[in-house]
Amino acid sequence: MSENEINEILCFPGSRKNYAVDFSCVVEISYDFKISKIPCMPSDFDGVCSYKGAMIPVIRIEGEESLPETDSEEESRVIVVIVKHQKYFLGIRLSKEPYIISYTAADKITNPLGVAASDRWKEKGLYRYDQKLFSVIDVEKTLEGMVFYP
Repeated sequence: MSENEINEILCFPGSRKNYAVDFSCVVEISYDFKISKIPCMPSDFDGVCSYKGAMIPVIRIEGEESLPETDSEEESRVIVVIVKHQKYFLGIRLSKEPYIISYTAADKITNPLGVAASDRWKEKGLYRYDQKLFSVIDVEKTLEGMVFYP
């Protein structure tokens, strides 16, 4: 699908960078996932969570600080956006409330440096909305980059 066929994006405001995904890729936004840690993983990998019987990876938006560890089950629950491409799911851990905007409300801008959003997140485009820049994540390319084929 092109941006012309997709009307809305889900924005993730961050403390350093802002990201977004096409709303058509979003399966669920949850405030009730418990994330189980896995040792020896990259710093942005928060762990895994159970989603409808399957364990899916949860990755924190790059540049966001890790939330403090807690012993309480209630306090360890966070906002997780579940995105999907084909049969692959990914949880994106957020530090702030997401919100939806229309592509028509945002201005597409040319990336002046031609720099990708990060090694982890493949960028689809850069948009300005309400004096903020949002890197729109290409969910398909990001998930394909994370999948290991035998």
